[in-house]
Amino acid sequence: MKTIILFFTSLFIFSISCFSQKVEVTTDTISIQLSDISLNAVLSQPVKVKNHTIALIIAGSGATDLNGNQKGVENNYLKFLAEDLNQNNIATLRFDKRGIGKSSYSDLKESDLSIDLYAKDVESILLYLKEKNYRNIYVIGHSEGSLLALIALQKNNIKGFISLAGAGNSADIILKNQLKPKLPPAFHSQVEQIIDSLTAGDHVENIPPQLNALFRPGIQAFLISWFKYNPAELIGNLQSRIVVINGNKDLQIDLKEAQILANASKTELIEIDNMNHVLKTINGGLQENMQSYNNPELEVSPELVNTIVNFINK
Repeated sequence: MKTIILFFTSLFIFSISCFSQKVEVTTDTISIQLSDISLNAVLSQPVKVKNHTIALIIAGSGATDLNGNQKGVENNYLKFLAEDLNQNNIATLRFDKRGIGKSSYSDLKESDLSIDLYAKDVESILLYLKEKNYRNIYVIGHSEGSLLALIALQKNNIKGFISLAGAGNSADIILKNQLKPKLPPAFHSQVEQIIDSLTAGDHVENIPPQLNALFRPGIQAFLISWFKYNPAELIGNLQSRIVVINGNKDLQIDLKEAQILANASKTELIEIDNMNHVLKTINGGLQENMQSYNNPELEVSPELVNTIVNFINK
């Protein structure tokens, strides 16, 4: 009897080990040619899956590279997200936006950049994927990447859109709200005037030195292009399947912002418990949350991964 029990125990352990084996994935660094430059990208494809399904991952604001990192800040959240999707038999493509990471180029001028240009690049990537016979294309837009996706998808039909920590209000409103508790009332009033001028499409001279980093002349064209878009209006135009996801420990995008998108798209907001802006699980408070931004070993939320996989496989 003891021998039989040991046999079945061994069989059970063997079965678990078989199911826990990693999915074999091919990962290639590729170059996607645009009209003026080429973009650096990483394409990861599960070897045994030939269903022509892929998730395009779009990074958020700032100089965020295809792994989710910035200079001096390493957390690998986009890299981990892609790898987790790969292990669930979903191919992924992530890329360095123009001027960022290995997509940088020598004659880049800050004043030439705009939200529209970034969105046009996304359109070119979607065309590239369609030409590679990916029939089921899903787009995951994180933070500002959600807006870039929404602009690009006004002219492109895909299988599904995943807004991940995306804002529902236009950027001018968000910026006003973020700065209000940090500035004296009189100073904030001046900031609002600058933002309102940029929203109207007018450049602003004589920026106070304390605000030069935010409103310097070189960045104003980008801000003007950014402020004109209303994400809630854009998402309401989409014909594809949509899911809106946000963590309840996100320090940058409030759940109210995600709810605006969900309401506009007539879909449910999926709230990931204890997930922060860089998609990590935070069981503690503010200190742990901030430290996770520079922790390259901390994995992304398993609940998030399951939510995305279920949406794509539905």
